[in-house]
Amino acid sequence: MATPNTRIRDARERTRSPMYPAECLSRQELADQVNSYLWTAYGQRVELDAGYIGKLERGVIRWPGSRYREAFRSILKVPADTDLGFRNTRRTTTRLPAGIETSTEFGTGPAPAPPPRSIGAEHVHEVTAAAQMIAGWQHRHGGGSMREAMLAQARWSTRLLDAECPSHLRGPLYSAIAHQADVCGFMLFDTGDYEEAQRCFRFALACAEHACDWDRRAIILGRMARQALWIGQPDKALTFSEYGLVRADRTPAKQAMLHVARAKALAATGRTEDAIRTLGQADEAFLRSPADDDPAWASFYIPAQHAGDSAQAWATLHAAGHPTAAAHIRFTTARDGYGDNFPRSRALAELKLATLVMAAGDPHEGAALGLAALTTARAIRSRRITDLLLSLERLSARQRGIPAVQNLRREIVAALA
Repeated sequence: MATPNTRIRDARERTRSPMYPAECLSRQELADQVNSYLWTAYGQRVELDAGYIGKLERGVIRWPGSRYREAFRSILKVPADTDLGFRNTRRTTTRLPAGIETSTEFGTGPAPAPPPRSIGAEHVHEVTAAAQMIAGWQHRHGGGSMREAMLAQARWSTRLLDAECPSHLRGPLYSAIAHQADVCGFMLFDTGDYEEAQRCFRFALACAEHACDWDRRAIILGRMARQALWIGQPDKALTFSEYGLVRADRTPAKQAMLHVARAKALAATGRTEDAIRTLGQADEAFLRSPADDDPAWASFYIPAQHAGDSAQAWATLHAAGHPTAAAHIRFTTARDGYGDNFPRSRALAELKLATLVMAAGDPHEGAALGLAALTTARAIRSRRITDLLLSLERLSARQRGIPAVQNLRREIVAALA
């Protein structure tokens, strides 16, 4: 049952009726004034009535649209939404044990369905299955194509933490929600919503640590390092990767992933010898990775992924004067190693390879590689791919007199348009 919103009712009753000054504003009069306000201010024709105001006062509707809230604030003469009892029910605040409180805003949209009263194994499975399904979709189509669906699912899943849960399912539930929030964070990273991605990653990290799920913790910290590097924060990336390595003793593949993240951060901060040594540690750990590693993780961190990640470190070292051979070989391995399930990763590797070759002074091969990458990239909604295309277009401007490069630049502009 909804909780009555007494604040908006009291504000209405404090406001005089324009027709009957001895009486307060009626529900229908308030609705009429909101309709008039929106038409005058925005040319927006709406037909609110007394029934809608009644739903607000009964607490059935807690968070009207932004223009509606603006109209109510103006008419009822209050400075803030909270003065009218408006509360964003799409904002999920979860209290974790041991004094951790994490608030995660999972986008906008209708409020999620009510969570179950008690948690069963089927609910844990649903959260994990949804995370795996949407992660697979992202690999094929990019983060932008199912953004709202993932955010809605994440909102619902976090509310499971407030339900009754048997002790033997508490850890698996936190691990599953950590997995889903991690997937959500990476999706937001891929779409360029970096601050929201960071919030999701931190929420996922808190859940993983509460569950003592050190492998999931390693994955999350590796992705936090990846985003920090992408947005030009190598010091933070170094911190995240080293923090992950504190308890990355569970599986060698995750050690390899974190060593690569650390190597990229070291390369970006000019610590060349440390970066090369760390890349060696990453390769050694990846070779020790067993075939029975976490199936969902192992299906992603395949040799192509390791090659592509480590290639980026070698490419950064190339910018500091190191030969291009190692980066070229590894980007090529990544490009050729991704199957049909990872077109986004393949497009990223192709674009990075094209950029490397163009920067190394081979515009003809760089243009050919860039055109091949566009074939894959056009169907993927990813801010990271867009950023790489823009970077390649700017770099190729130096060779605009070459017909093949001119053609590449035209195709990039057309694709971005």
